[in-house]
Amino acid sequence: MRLALRRLSDGEGRFALLAVDQRPPLYQLVARARPGLDARAVWREVSRLKALVMRVLGPWATGVLLDPLYGGLALAHLPREAGLLLTLEDHRFRVDAQGYRLSRIIPRWGAEAALRAGGDGFKLLLWYRPDAPEEVRVHQLALAWRVGRASRKWGRPFVLELLPYPLADEDPSALREAWEGILRDFADPGLGVALYKLPYAPGLMERFSERLPAPWVLLSGGLGPGDFLKALEEALRAGARGFLAGRAFWLEALSAYPDLEAVEARLLAAREWMQRASDLLRAHVAPQTL
Repeated sequence: MRLALRRLSDGEGRFALLAVDQRPPLYQLVARARPGLDARAVWREVSRLKALVMRVLGPWATGVLLDPLYGGLALAHLPREAGLLLTLEDHRFRVDAQGYRLSRIIPRWGAEAALRAGGDGFKLLLWYRPDAPEEVRVHQLALAWRVGRASRKWGRPFVLELLPYPLADEDPSALREAWEGILRDFADPGLGVALYKLPYAPGLMERFSERLPAPWVLLSGGLGPGDFLKALEEALRAGARGFLAGRAFWLEALSAYPDLEAVEARLLAAREWMQRASDLLRAHVAPQTL
């Protein structure tokens, strides 16, 4: 476990992790840019884009997060010194009659399959509301415990991403109140979480560091690169050990698609943002033995 977690970090407990596991945003980007493509052709283009992101930005990360559906081509560009996380959750979650979300694992996939594919660890995204009906909360919690058991069985890190979400016509600002319940339900050390992936939450991030039994890293959540760096610095001051982010670094570059030369040129320029993020880690996060 420690060796795999160390491989995902800089060796001193700082995490500069590049997320390239996004699926619907990239599928939609390709489909809009090239509306005549069939589903298989769109799949190929999304896979090519992920491989390009990995090739250009991967060397600037301590580890990379990929999905098994579109990420196969990108594996060929995984830097030798970088760790590999593989995502478990299906982006097609179930929604009940009241609008509450129930996560699921990608069909014919799981922790064991991720490790056979070469993963150093695996990530699970759980949509969670502590005020959801009991059967929804039980389902989400049971899924986390199931992955935690697999983590202990195989001795590999379990990265847990937790996100509250608004119901129809609900003000998203009300979701701040959900975090106390989220921390209560997912801070049990018995879950076996090695690393939490959490959003920018001003005024709450110190609580993440105080309540959670394992380190946490910041996700980008759709922020642009400049705003993300500001959020990252604030999160690091609050106790975060790094980031696991994607769109903040590569989304603007991919907006040049289908001009792949322009995409690559913009990705090369985006290396500066990753370098600045890594500089923040070294400035604000003390070395730690894993």
